[in-house]
Amino acid sequence: MPEDIFIFGLGNPGLGYRFSRHNFGFTALDYFFAENNFPQFISKKNYLISCKIISDKNIFLIKPLTFMNLSGKAVKDALNKNGVFKIGENEADSNIVLIHDDLDLAFGDYKIKSGGSGGSHNGVNSVINSLQSKNFIRIKLGINSPERVKFNTGADFVLSNFSKYEIKKLPGILKIINEILFSFISDGLAKTMNNYNRKQATK
Repeated sequence: MPEDIFIFGLGNPGLGYRFSRHNFGFTALDYFFAENNFPQFISKKNYLISCKIISDKNIFLIKPLTFMNLSGKAVKDALNKNGVFKIGENEADSNIVLIHDDLDLAFGDYKIKSGGSGGSHNGVNSVINSLQSKNFIRIKLGINSPERVKFNTGADFVLSNFSKYEIKKLPGILKIINEILFSFISDGLAKTMNNYNRKQATK
């Protein structure tokens, strides 16, 4: 029986948020979806889902349709209704991947992380609370930039749109995230973290 892998992109639904920094997870998932010819997303009660077999594994791409702060409800519903998901004592054995923006990382930086707290990210904390576990894999996409000083709060900044300069840089970043996801599917977490986190540290 093929292994199931669930990949979630976090963001806010609606066209008004499409190019916002907080929707970086959606953007990265959409890129992977298009680059790998997934079938059209199917709309469920509170999420969109598409599935394709890659490397003999069922790959589920899922976009919550709840707002960011309630991401956990959609994540839990999607996991309960599709395939088999694993949350054990060892997050490295998890088949759940979250892609999300990260305010502590500079724009252009990324980090593959297993386990850990959600920090100030309300979407990640919502998933942790809903699953009652931190044992899943995260791909953190940096959004911090000098543009931040123009905003009164971090919340205002993350909900703002990428700058023109950042939009020009997005394709290169998204290409790397596509490689990371494909590596995780084909080669597993340990090899992917070793290859790409090290690349990030020495770039």
